[in-house]
Amino acid sequence: MEINDQKYISESFTDLFYDFEELSYLVKSNLFLLEKFTSQFTAIKKEIRSQTFQELKDTIQFIKSKYEKYSQGINSLRNEITKHPQSCELLSCLTDQKNIYLDLIRTNQGIFGSLLTSADWQSPSFIHSLYSCAGAQTGKIKGTINDYKRDVNLDEQEFEKQYLAEYIDAHLKLGVNVFMVSSGMAAFTTIFNFLLAEGKISGKVIMGKSCYFQYKQLLVKNLENRIIEVDEFQTDAIFKIITQEKPSVIFLDSLCNAKDLPVPDLETIIDYLIKNTKTDTYLVVDNTGLSVSFQPFKKIFGLPKKVHLILFESLMKYIHLGLDRATGGIIAAYGKDTRKIFEYRKNLGTNIQDCSVYAFPIPKRNLLERRLERYQRNAFLLANSLQQYITCHRNCPIEKIIYPGLPGYPGFNWTQNLLFWGSFFNLEFKKKNTRLYKRFIYTVINEAKRKKIDIAGGTSFGLNTTRVYLTSLWTKYGEPFIRISAGTENRYQLEILKEVFKSAIDKIDKSSFLHIK
Repeated sequence: MEINDQKYISESFTDLFYDFEELSYLVKSNLFLLEKFTSQFTAIKKEIRSQTFQELKDTIQFIKSKYEKYSQGINSLRNEITKHPQSCELLSCLTDQKNIYLDLIRTNQGIFGSLLTSADWQSPSFIHSLYSCAGAQTGKIKGTINDYKRDVNLDEQEFEKQYLAEYIDAHLKLGVNVFMVSSGMAAFTTIFNFLLAEGKISGKVIMGKSCYFQYKQLLVKNLENRIIEVDEFQTDAIFKIITQEKPSVIFLDSLCNAKDLPVPDLETIIDYLIKNTKTDTYLVVDNTGLSVSFQPFKKIFGLPKKVHLILFESLMKYIHLGLDRATGGIIAAYGKDTRKIFEYRKNLGTNIQDCSVYAFPIPKRNLLERRLERYQRNAFLLANSLQQYITCHRNCPIEKIIYPGLPGYPGFNWTQNLLFWGSFFNLEFKKKNTRLYKRFIYTVINEAKRKKIDIAGGTSFGLNTTRVYLTSLWTKYGEPFIRISAGTENRYQLEILKEVFKSAIDKIDKSSFLHIK
């Protein structure tokens, strides 16, 4: 496809510059951790067998040389952006090279994490007679305290400190507890078991009807008639239920990964809780959808101690910076007894594996925020373009595009105050038919092949390549829908993506699948 608008090409070179800057950070941060590991490992040379030391020394040098080569190549490509006149040919070449380096870094991320923990033991020794069984953590292990990595490991503690420093805004952070876990679902199950076992669920429980279906199922099955389901769009109705029922716990998603993509007005809900709550109330928010763009601890901290806030997030989405190399989750909690979540993580076995910690980049706020800006730009422009297309083609199989940033969205009056509208949008078809949905996905992929642009058919979001997926298919706790998760494509590529989806809609419109009953 030929795109002649020089404006798109110019914007794309700016996009590429930032992409290379992000890749450079990923490599430099790994080199920093590698240097730190080398120092720790060298310091315990006499504590381990000489053959093991030499083997690891050689492996470290091999990986270090590889990353240094990546760093030189990335910096060289970044310099090419300003050396030559901007053209489609140069843009295409640099984009291909960027994707190659991204793939190489992503592929090596798991190997890198395994290397940094390769000398460690899952049951490290705190004392030894001849040889240490603690690897690089020799001298840092305390008996019955941190000598079993499933319970607690030193690797996660450093990441938790960095996450708190970079990604949590609060007037004082001293009372905010951060816990790394093995996944976003592990974060939820840890929180839920803490609330349940500690008697925090003493009365009614409010649950958003569009909460993520997997933990919605756990809540309904375990709490049954104590659950009050609320419509996230109906803020005044939520206030009324809070006043009448005085719930002990409230479960909401900051951006719901559901068919209608509700975004509850959490800012207003938190203000209402602070002013009106007279009994202990735990507000549990799945913040995976909005990530660092939503910062409620600024409101809660230092105010009356009846409102307790627990935030959690899947690290696989935005925090992972598109690497998608290991599962992980994070909990940030402030309020009564929330420090006890540490013990529940340990007893439930939801702790993250030591090597998985290093699959996640060292937290860097400005890089993450810039990535979120790219997602929002791409998601909005795609969603808006497709909405305009179906508005002009009244007979097409899609009723509307659902995205919090589009006029006509039910919560548009408060989503305009958000810093981030999310990276994904949904398609509402006129006919609810999963065979039609699947046909649409394969049509999109075929059109992408024809136009020579990468689109993936797969789950999740927060990745570099745009994805299309049929989600909530095998559950009775959510309605199946098509989700398009925007990637970090440059502005030029975005114009091609628009045409891919429009062409797929047009072909579905003309296919016999429209008539499936």
